Amino acid sequence: MYAPTLDVYAKLATGCPMSYETNTLGETEFTLGGRMNGAVVLTFTGDTLRDFLAVATEATAASERPATAESLSDGDSSARHPR
Repeated sequence: MYAPTLDVYAKLATGCPMSYETNTLGETEFTLGGRMNGAVVLTFTGDTLRDFLAVATEATAASERPATAESLSDGDSSARHPR
């Protein structure tokens, strides 16, 4: 099982600068925020980027569905959905 080498928490708000570049064949580097003021940099290989996009697409669809009684019963407005 593979684990990330660093755990990161970041909250991106509307207007947050985002950019990407490819420095190494098969890898894409995303910069969230400005490089000069505490940016978070994420680097994905092609396969992991496709996996991340699939999970992000699923999460976006789930966040746009109305809440169900079951999801409200736990008293928490957030949920973790490991894949």
